[in-house]
Amino acid sequence: MTHYRYNAGLAFAALAARTPRNPALRMPGGKAVTYGELNALANRIAALLSQRGVGLRDVVGIVHTKSAECYAAMLAALKLGAAYVNLDDQNPPARLAHIFSTARPKIVCGDSLDAGIGTAVRASGAGVVEWSETIADIASLDAAEPPQCADVTGADPAYVMYTSGSTGVPKGACMTHANVLNFGAWCAARFGVAAGDTLTNVNPMYFDNSVFDFYGALLNGAALAPVARDTLGDAGEILRTVEEAGCTIWFSVPSLLIYLSTMKVLESRRLPAIRAFVFGGEGYPKPELRKLFAAFSDRATLVNVYGPTECTCICSAWDVSEADLAEPEGLVTLGPVAENFAMLVLDDSRPVGPGEVGELCLLGPQVGAGYLNDAERTAAAFVQNPLNDRFGERMYRTGDLVRLGNDGRSLDFVGRKDNQIKHMGYRIELEEIESALNRIEGISQSAVVQKPGRRDRKILVAYIATKRALTEADARLALETLLPPYMIPQRFEVRESLPKNANGKVDRVALAAE
Repeated sequence: MTHYRYNAGLAFAALAARTPRNPALRMPGGKAVTYGELNALANRIAALLSQRGVGLRDVVGIVHTKSAECYAAMLAALKLGAAYVNLDDQNPPARLAHIFSTARPKIVCGDSLDAGIGTAVRASGAGVVEWSETIADIASLDAAEPPQCADVTGADPAYVMYTSGSTGVPKGACMTHANVLNFGAWCAARFGVAAGDTLTNVNPMYFDNSVFDFYGALLNGAALAPVARDTLGDAGEILRTVEEAGCTIWFSVPSLLIYLSTMKVLESRRLPAIRAFVFGGEGYPKPELRKLFAAFSDRATLVNVYGPTECTCICSAWDVSEADLAEPEGLVTLGPVAENFAMLVLDDSRPVGPGEVGELCLLGPQVGAGYLNDAERTAAAFVQNPLNDRFGERMYRTGDLVRLGNDGRSLDFVGRKDNQIKHMGYRIELEEIESALNRIEGISQSAVVQKPGRRDRKILVAYIATKRALTEADARLALETLLPPYMIPQRFEVRESLPKNANGKVDRVALAAE
């Protein structure tokens, strides 16, 4: 019996068997890779990985350049029951070293295995598969389904996604086959994703928004349209790539849509095939959201989504209406949680009532398996439901503060319990930036706050206490060796000392008010 319902790789293979000629990838330049072709490539890569010792519950690293081989490698890992982790080759060496020390990949695949990431791969002891060097080997291998597929269950890990950590080091959220299969089914039910649809893939593959792109498309018979990293700096080229692919569903952070609007390329006549603009990962300022609504609401649905990395990317989706934009400021509601979730809104362990604020806690089949090789942080965030004393029921504490609506179901985002923020769609623990700053010679203390910038966009401001001559350029240059680009503050304030509160701690409230 083929248990494809429990193996996301075999779920894709079942689609490929039914519709082998349907496009799975619509590559830039007009080339299409069909479901049959992508499945055969995935099986050949799975055979190669298996030959090199990859098996059940191993980890496969992928330096993802949005090539057909990279997507196929994700599917290959799923078929073998190995978790994949998509790697950002722009991460600084220290951050890469930590990721490799916790992920412990057996193999790293890609064609950009030089400079910092090459050093990290070699230091980790992982094997290497470079596509350009193995293309002949891959082509010669059997395209049949790997026999190991039968051993994979829904509880086995599917992927690991690294996110910022409050202790100064990133943590790897681990999601299972059951998580992604439930998520793919929800995408079909909520957005009507099916054969004939094409989803954008503007999100980096190491960023959790890409989970919607990949599984939303390839578990539902739709096509995926990759947009390469070097294209994202050219607003006009982004639009041309998406239009050429005939994309019907757009998903990105609001920042990208605001950028396209600012560059005056996101006009109502553009993107003629788009039927839904989906956005999440950060708040969408209402003045900017009104522009998108005015341009496209007559022919496309605008959907505000929310969800943590630890719970398969999205847990709520709200169709934006004109009434949602009546108030001049604030954020659109999150709406109720999705059908495949349960939730509690707690003040400590007490459920809050309508109109009250509490921490959003999520339960159900989308809650992930915890943090890879990190029992302490897993135990702190993935806990027993305090209201259930009858049986074990895992609950994820999001750390997000929400206000419960009068209906007892809908949610409005209020803020965070800690110093975690969303910036350009990325979830960032401000302590991780501060920890990196404090490692720079001469810095005695630091604090990072998020402040309003131009056009309602937020910026990060770093306040630094130092007794020696240290310029903003010095601090920025040193920080770039420790953190990825999206975590580098836009502004630095160098001072002799930072303000303290009554407890003797850095007064972030005072700094934020400056």
